Amino acid sequence: MTNYLIRRAFQMVLVVLLSSLAIYVLLNVAPGGPLSGLRLSADRKSRVSDTDIARLEAYLGLDKPLALRYITWLLGDDWLGADWVYVGLGQYSRERLGRDGKPITTINQATGERESVMEYFRFWADPGVAQLNPGYLLWVIGTKVDTTHVQADHIRVKPPTTAQAPDNVVLAAQVFKVHGSTIEVSDLNNVHYMVEVSESTTFEFPEGEEKPRPEEGRWINVSGLFGAYGLLGRFAGFHGDNHGILRGDFGFSWKLSPSQPVTDLIKSRLGNTILLMTTASLISLLIAIPIGIYSAVHQYSTADYIFTTFAFFGSAMPVFWFGLMLILVFTYQFKTWGLPYMPSGGVSLVRSAPAGSLEAIMNITPGSLVDRVIHIVMPGAMLSLLYMAGWSRYMRASMLEVLRQDYVRTARAKGLAERMVILKHAMRNALVPIITIVVFEIPGIFGGATLTETIFSYPGIGRLYFDALGGNDWPVVMAILFITAILVVIATLLGDILYTIVDPRIRFN
Repeated sequence: MTNYLIRRAFQMVLVVLLSSLAIYVLLNVAPGGPLSGLRLSADRKSRVSDTDIARLEAYLGLDKPLALRYITWLLGDDWLGADWVYVGLGQYSRERLGRDGKPITTINQATGERESVMEYFRFWADPGVAQLNPGYLLWVIGTKVDTTHVQADHIRVKPPTTAQAPDNVVLAAQVFKVHGSTIEVSDLNNVHYMVEVSESTTFEFPEGEEKPRPEEGRWINVSGLFGAYGLLGRFAGFHGDNHGILRGDFGFSWKLSPSQPVTDLIKSRLGNTILLMTTASLISLLIAIPIGIYSAVHQYSTADYIFTTFAFFGSAMPVFWFGLMLILVFTYQFKTWGLPYMPSGGVSLVRSAPAGSLEAIMNITPGSLVDRVIHIVMPGAMLSLLYMAGWSRYMRASMLEVLRQDYVRTARAKGLAERMVILKHAMRNALVPIITIVVFEIPGIFGGATLTETIFSYPGIGRLYFDALGGNDWPVVMAILFITAILVVIATLLGDILYTIVDPRIRFN
């Protein structure tokens, strides 16, 4: 069993990496990319310059080659252009300081207390080309090699826009792109120049932005490998502060909630989805398995025909249609008839219950447990009906096959009670195919039911995924798909382990 689990662990890692590669490539080879529409504006005032496009591409990570973009999506981009790496079990942490040198604080929503904002580092880049972003204004002091090339001795980064450049400044322009130790800049006339820098070139950043490396902690110099003049120096211009998905950093939302971390966005919806999907799955299991067993034991009985008809109805019924019918009947028609009506969507009340609603009659407090239960009744009932229809048929078919086996007839011939034959000998073995189906609901518990959450305006992961696809919010989409891929391989392993519990004949030796 141990050897089997080790083999499966390696297989799971390989499958997850291949899945992540497929997810990233398929969502990043769309023609034109997400910024293609910005170049199509015919209005001169709304037209975006090449420098603005380059700045947006750098912010979204679209300026990197596709292979490097995938690697940085996995591992982060804080190591590109880094000169130092922090050695320790955790990352180096310290209070984030403002430009005035004082710690930045925020209010903890849970406790209401003011707390310092922390920042974390594993890699550190000294002041240089790694800190330059498209759009930064530069004053370059050095020697002009020719009409388009400058050898820089000193570079002042982001000088005041109202200040007059000194006489010894040979070039004043904005950063367009960084190519290793060469900085491509463009002036006001959109003429491009190449600024060559070396290890002797000094950089001057505005006060508060040129932060020295912390002295405490154990730092190891890796400039010869990742630094701007090291082995991978050609990628120094792609330096950032992303940690990568393998370190739990899925980036920031582009459209749905700009500048909000994707992790926080998923956390805000995850609890709602787990509550809905777990409720629907547990109710379905508690009803579907007994129904399937009873139908198999009493094959072709009246009850079997009734359950079969119910299963066919549940399997053939379109989910979106049934959800709309529930809203139409139990919300709008009940309201028209003067009956206590159910909420049509949402996860809880945001204000006092409307007059005539079930919540108003029960005098329910907005946001209470009872309020959340009432809001989950209709979407949970729709999902439960769908799951029960399929799972009861699978259980019936599996049970019928097991009841025809020789060991079941032998158990009956020994004089065992029919109840023991069904529950102890037949049901355990019949559960094997059911386990295969049910364990794959684990990714569904995270991913949510997209159609159900959309119809009922239920703020869960499924609705988040739907909105992210519609808004081209690729970081959110890729995060949900990646986590789902991990849960799928975990569910497969869990199913294999459960096989050995319900069926003693199965052994992984």
